[in-house]
Amino acid sequence: MKHLFFLIAIVASLSLNAQITKNNWLVGGSAAFSYTRTNPEINGRLFEMNLSPNIGYFFWDKLAFGLRSTYNLTRGKSDLNRSKTERVMLAPFVRYYLLEADRDINLFVESAYGVQIDILGDRRNPEEFLIKGGLAIFLNSSIAFEIALSYINYNSKDQFVGDHTVLLGFGLQIHLEKL
Repeated sequence: MKHLFFLIAIVASLSLNAQITKNNWLVGGSAAFSYTRTNPEINGRLFEMNLSPNIGYFFWDKLAFGLRSTYNLTRGKSDLNRSKTERVMLAPFVRYYLLEADRDINLFVESAYGVQIDILGDRRNPEEFLIKGGLAIFLNSSIAFEIALSYINYNSKDQFVGDHTVLLGFGLQIHLEKL
């Protein structure tokens, strides 16, 4: 692990020009995980995983709009019961890089509003709102490794379904140059 951070520091110290300027494309994705243990009386555990590929376009410097799909898996286990839920969401998103475009390490914020694709037979019309912030480390002018913290507010027409989740995620984005 120490070698990975050393390698990232060396690569980040190189002079780079990131492709987060107008008329460039953003293609990539992320994986985020959460694990929760509850009180000892019910011996509960909850695991959540989000996989999110995305594509976006920079209409202005540092500002991209795009579309992401998300596969979410949640598994719960306790002394009382077991549960498993899966959902596939489709969400338009907006992403903004906070620092200058030529920085090899940049901060970003992102927001998305998603609705569930009904391939899993769920008729409750669930929706989610996501806000995410993180660090993009450009390994070269086109590839960025990302570490982000996401807050997801998920709710449904079913009054008993809904949650608020904070996930730590890692991603890779490819910034395609102008054609």
